[in-house]
Amino acid sequence: MIRAEAKDTLWRWRELGLAAALGALGLYWASASYGLIQIIGYALSAVAILLAIIGIQRGRFRNSAQGQGVVTFIEGQITYFGPYSGGGVTIEDMSRISLKTVAGEKSWIIEQPANVALIIPVDAKGADQLFDAFAALPGIKIEYMLAQLSHEREASVIIWQRDTYLGANKYLH
Repeated sequence: MIRAEAKDTLWRWRELGLAAALGALGLYWASASYGLIQIIGYALSAVAILLAIIGIQRGRFRNSAQGQGVVTFIEGQITYFGPYSGGGVTIEDMSRISLKTVAGEKSWIIEQPANVALIIPVDAKGADQLFDAFAALPGIKIEYMLAQLSHEREASVIIWQRDTYLGANKYLH
């Protein structure tokens, strides 16, 4: 059988493995075939490159640790059930996302107007679903988020903030 650590690593980088397999198939078809299959091979190779980029980002976001609590992301709503706290927030209601490290444990702090901030440990079960939620936010910088996630620091860092000060829907006329 396969060791648990190796299985976790393979599962963490699964999109990258799929991209490598599709890229190999696409390059084989592009080099060994003619006509329509060759064109499909080139297209499959291009799709594999895009999937590899996404896979690298998702692999950097995921972690294999199992912390406290459970995170779900269903139909635009993030819900966290923890041992001491919990709550939910929709993507449209988010105003700020911060990353804070306290006593060596990193946590996402998701703020929303007129509500208490939702604090989610980075290593909570299902926290890898937050990548899709965060990627849907307008103007978020994924590479900046991944760089801050890999740094070890005790300070709070703002990852994303909604620009609502001069929104057209803030005025009556």
